[in-house]
Amino acid sequence: MIKVKNHLFTQGEINDVQVDKMLQKTYPNGIDICYTDPPWGTGNLKYWKTMNAKMTGADSGLINQFELEDRVVQLITSHVNNYAFIVYGVREAESIIAKLRENKKVKDVQYYEKTYPSGNRWLKNCVICVTLNDAPIIDFSVLENKKGLLGLKIVCEMFKDKYNTCLELFVGIGHYLKVLDEYGFVVVGNELNKKRLSTAISKIEK
Repeated sequence: MIKVKNHLFTQGEINDVQVDKMLQKTYPNGIDICYTDPPWGTGNLKYWKTMNAKMTGADSGLINQFELEDRVVQLITSHVNNYAFIVYGVREAESIIAKLRENKKVKDVQYYEKTYPSGNRWLKNCVICVTLNDAPIIDFSVLENKKGLLGLKIVCEMFKDKYNTCLELFVGIGHYLKVLDEYGFVVVGNELNKKRLSTAISKIEK
């Protein structure tokens, strides 16, 4: 477990038991919200698998899209108390939404399309908004058609005076981490790639 400021990270495979152990040990009563961007689509998932093989020596086919979705749903419904926001591919969204709706801890699921930067273009993706347990259902349509990190900033503004902790299952190079840190959230997360995690941490150490 790596601690930076009040943030806590594990480094390794998302399906490693260390992730659950860290969450259970540090936040046994659960985390307030989740905002995360899992790998989605053939290209992203292939990269994730390649990094898995490079970092661990494991078979790059260890986990497929549907297994990854199962893991994301399991971690969110096991450890998040109120709301989760999953940034995902439009074509892949139906599968993970179905898994969420099958879980008894999920109270409501909303889907809104948005865009993200890719080179000099803006491409379409989506944000899946999940209400969990006894949290009140909120209309999150304000997130529709928002670009890049704007959706995360809107969520931070909505919840900054109410909640304190945020789960980020795929820290990457820290774009979300930096925003969450700036808004005062304590981030608990995981990243497979050691170099990318170091890059992310550098964004909040400055």
